[in-house]
Amino acid sequence: MLTVVTISAMQRRARQWQARRIPVQRARAAVASAPRPAAKLKQQLRALTATQPQARPDYIEFFDPQTLLPVRQARQGTRLALAVFIGQTRLIDNAAL
Repeated sequence: MLTVVTISAMQRRARQWQARRIPVQRARAAVASAPRPAAKLKQQLRALTATQPQARPDYIEFFDPQTLLPVRQARQGTRLALAVFIGQTRLIDNAAL
């Protein structure tokens, strides 16, 4: 079965991918050398996400992978959970830092 994808649909998917992955990459880079205050890093990622076309951050949280509780310091091994609206679509992702 052949699926036809329009250019606008492909562009929308690319924007959705970027809106999720860019904050994850930035957070990983931020904690690569030392732990960072989670609150400050959340603010930075929220501002970064908002610069993406049609992106509106819903939530960004850093949490301990064992307890699932929020952390004050984000470091390697911490999990990042985020939800971002792209237009009407809500994208949810999580990743290890």
